[in-house]
Amino acid sequence: MALDQSLPRLGFGVTGPHASSVTAPQHTILLVQEAIERGVTLFDTGPMYGGGEGERRLGRAIAGAPRDVLTVITKARTRTADGARQSLTVSLEQSLERMGVGYIDALLLHGPAPTDIEDPAVVMELRGLLSQGLARRIGVCGRGLERAAMLKYAARDDLFSLLMTPLDDPQLLAQAQHLGVSVLAIETMRSQAAAYRMPRSRADLWYLARTLRDAAQKRHQGEGIGIGPALALPSVASVIVTTTRLANLEKNIAAARLRETL
Repeated sequence: MALDQSLPRLGFGVTGPHASSVTAPQHTILLVQEAIERGVTLFDTGPMYGGGEGERRLGRAIAGAPRDVLTVITKARTRTADGARQSLTVSLEQSLERMGVGYIDALLLHGPAPTDIEDPAVVMELRGLLSQGLARRIGVCGRGLERAAMLKYAARDDLFSLLMTPLDDPQLLAQAQHLGVSVLAIETMRSQAAAYRMPRSRADLWYLARTLRDAAQKRHQGEGIGIGPALALPSVASVIVTTTRLANLEKNIAAARLRETL
């Protein structure tokens, strides 16, 4: 397989503060619509963000847009909080209802247990979603052992074609490129210095809370490399960025377009 050239290079994440009370629903909706007007057509969300609030807001925002020009990504967990196997079909059907769409362009397993990636029941269910046309691509969103497990499976089967991940492991990225797995890069704009700045909005409080949580749990989060450098990597098909400010959205779009002209 080769890198998926049909994926838009820049995506907008309707996640985090956009699925929280720190950001008003109408603000999210208007910002997504501003993004579409400026040519952004890739949107990422999931049922785990605000109990489906991110999906509901995205659905309201894209209700008037032609579906065939949009690339919509959502996610599903393979396990419930108590560890029981979860129906991916039910999860996706609920996501489709919240967004008001008939299909999604990609379904990503969100942080699955490595063993679930090769579970015959999981694989069969995912193939069923593809055959029914409810999902057009399948992938994994993760940052731990599930990434290696997915690439190991991808070495002998083309079910998984997308990997959403931070760009923290050059060897893993090289392996993804070799296998033809397209990387959806996240956290490319993450900045430790910015995370501790004085909040200027309620949404900034969400990012500060995340930073303090990560510090308390001793999770090391590296600096992002930026949109342009991320898009220059041969394994990266798209960069997904979340922002609550129109000015930042415009800067992100300009950075992606600059990369494409180099």
